Amino acid sequence: MKRWLLISLSLVGACLAGTACGQLVLCSPASRDAIGVLCRRGHLLAIAQGEGIYQADLQRALSELRYASGVDEKDRPDTERVNKVTNVTKVRTSQADEEMVLTGLISNSVARSLEADEQISKGKIESTLNLLRWQFPNEKAWRIALGGSGLSARSLRRYVAGDLRAQQWITRQIVSRMDATEIEYRNFYETHRDSFMQPVRFRVSHLFVAAPRETLPEVVETKQQAIKSLAGRIKQGEKLAELAVVGSEDEATKNRGGDLGFFSESRMPADFFVAVAKMHIGEISQPIRTQLGFHIIELTDSKPARQMSFEEARAEIRLIIENEKRRTALQNLVRNLSRRTEFVRNRL
Repeated sequence: MKRWLLISLSLVGACLAGTACGQLVLCSPASRDAIGVLCRRGHLLAIAQGEGIYQADLQRALSELRYASGVDEKDRPDTERVNKVTNVTKVRTSQADEEMVLTGLISNSVARSLEADEQISKGKIESTLNLLRWQFPNEKAWRIALGGSGLSARSLRRYVAGDLRAQQWITRQIVSRMDATEIEYRNFYETHRDSFMQPVRFRVSHLFVAAPRETLPEVVETKQQAIKSLAGRIKQGEKLAELAVVGSEDEATKNRGGDLGFFSESRMPADFFVAVAKMHIGEISQPIRTQLGFHIIELTDSKPARQMSFEEARAEIRLIIENEKRRTALQNLVRNLSRRTEFVRNRL
């Protein structure tokens, strides 16, 4: 009996030891690297809070970065393409870009492990999902896109909820570092006074008939005759503001007599601003054509360029300083989070 008990205990101990060894092997970077290659995710690049980050993850993040920057992989020349390392086509990218994106992936992974206590409302999750869904023309296209990404509606919801929790956690970490003092605001103003010059501004009312450059010639001719007719009525003594209500095609201004308010050069098409800058207050132009169509312009007021006061510039200064503090705080947070790794591959 004792012998049987000893044999049984030995067998249980061996099984437990084997299981422990198996788990240890599977958790080792070498084993996870091999599994990643076998599962077509590429080589293991890092382990953060127990989560593996693979070449496929890096390439997907790089593709998203290029897309957000307005660079589409299909627009790149074939000479920039290299062999597939994983299922994801790898486009030649600088080492600095890869290291930056990998650092971001690591910090995101660590942040996700720390944000478990963050509470996100169902309404906010639904709103984010709707923003994604509305980018597709119909439900079928949405489902196809999900399937092509290897996602289901449930898994996408889980990812979105996790990302929202991580964003909320990150915001709480950096919000206290964004505060600035009145002294900082004033020092910034004094050292950047040239940046707070208010340019010359004009105020006009206009009558507008749409005729962009791609308009058919016969339509342009009809529009031109319409604007000439309106110009003739103004010459006969009718008010531009009154004619704008019935004859202007600028829906945003017609009901206020065509008034565009004060604007600087940066707010208007160049050809329109050039025409206005040549006028005198009270003057009404002949019909002019810009890239948008035909206008009759009345210059009603102007303001010369001048130095903005501190109080006028304060809101803009606050935004600049807070954005810079946010950027610095986020960089420091990412750097600190990226250090919490169990493994990082020496070379990408």
